[in-house]
Amino acid sequence: MQISFQGIKNPGAYTHKQELTTIVKTNYQNFIFPKGRTMNFNCELTNENGNELDDFKYILKAYPNNQNKNAINIGYDWFINPNDGKKMRLYSINHNILDINDITFDVFNKVFKLLNKVANMPRENITVDNAYLSGNEAMSAFSNYFFSEPKKSMYQILDDAHQRDNIKAIAGLMAKKFARALSEYILS
Repeated sequence: MQISFQGIKNPGAYTHKQELTTIVKTNYQNFIFPKGRTMNFNCELTNENGNELDDFKYILKAYPNNQNKNAINIGYDWFINPNDGKKMRLYSINHNILDINDITFDVFNKVFKLLNKVANMPRENITVDNAYLSGNEAMSAFSNYFFSEPKKSMYQILDDAHQRDNIKAIAGLMAKKFARALSEYILS
C-alpha cells in the first residue's frame, strides 16, 4: 500500500540536543558528539498530488540518497567546535554538506519551501506506511541518533521520528533555519 500526500511519502523528523561534548566508544570506533543541536527531516518525494519529485530531480541527482533515489534527508546542525570553541552551523542534503552560495541558493530555497509546506500541513494528512518503518531506509535515515541517544532504543527513536506532531514541529524549526540562511545570504 502506498500512502502519499501532496508529493511526499513516509516523512520523519528527529532532533537531539547535546548538552555537553561527549565521546561515545564502540567496538569499532569513537564518536565525538559536540555540544549543540542536530535536526533531520527525511521523506520520499513523489509526483502524486504534487510535483515534488520533478522539482527536486536535479537536487537528488547532485546529492543522491544511497537508500532510495527519490528520498531526501535534510540536516541542520549547530554545534560548538571542540577544537576552537566557535559556534558552527551545517546544512546537508542526503549527508552531503551544503554551503549557501549563488549556485546552491535555489537548493536552499526549495528545501525551505518543502519544510515549510510540511510544517503547515494538516496533521491528519501526515501518514507513514508501516512497512517503511520496519525497513532499512527508516533506520538509515535516523541511525546517527542511535549513538547520540544511548538511553533510547532504536525503536523509540524511530517511533518518535514518525510522530505527526514531531514531524510538523521539527520541519517548522528547520524551515526557519533555512530561511535564516537565505536571508543572511541576501543581506551579505
